[in-house]
This record gives sequence, structure tokens and C-alpha cells, in this order.
Amino acid sequence: MSLFNATSNFIRHDAPSLQLFRKSESSDDDEKRLKRREKNRVAAQRSRKRQTQRADELHEAYECLEQENSLLRKEVQLLIEEQQRLSDALKAHEPLCPVLNCGMTSTSRSTGTVPSEFMSR
Repeated sequence: MSLFNATSNFIRHDAPSLQLFRKSESSDDDEKRLKRREKNRVAAQRSRKRQTQRADELHEAYECLEQENSLLRKEVQLLIEEQQRLSDALKAHEPLCPVLNCGMTSTSRSTGTVPSEFMSR
């Protein structure tokens, strides 16, 4: 008789007690499996909740940054317009300015430089 046959005979003769052992073992496995599945389900819920909260936080941050960006773009546009108005006012004032016109040589007029005696004022 081989070892396999001896084992097979053992299982056949003790089948009722082995089945009870397997049932209790399988019910323990079932309980462990159910507990593990429950823990996994709860962990998955927590993970999804954290993920949703993170997405909400990122969306709020995005909205704030978009609003700030919009305000900054408006401010840049206003500053560009103010720069243009001041540049136009300066160009209109240059021919009338006595400080720029008196004592300027033809070279300083053509280069747009102001004599040093007028720079300290």
C-alpha cells in the first residue's frame, strides 16, 4: 500500500470528524473573510471620502487662483493704460517744457538727454 492510499483510507474512515473540523475551520475562515471585507469596505469608503475632500479643496483653491488671476490681469491692464496716458502727457509736455528747452544743445535734444544741472532739481 502506498502513502497515497494510506492517506486516502484515512480520509475515508474519519470523514465525519474531518467534515466537522472543515466546517468549523471554514466558518472561522468565513468570519475572517467577512471581517476583512468589512474592514476593506470601510477603508475604501474613508479613502474615497479623503479623495473627494482633496478634490473639493483643490477646486476651491483653483477658484481662488482664477479670481486672483482675473484681478491681477485687470490691474495690469489699468497700469498699461495709465502708463500710456502718462507717456502721452509727457510727450505733449516736452515741447512746452522750459526746463528741457533752455540750455539744451542740439546734441542733447537729438539724444533725449537732460543736462546734469537740471537733474538735481
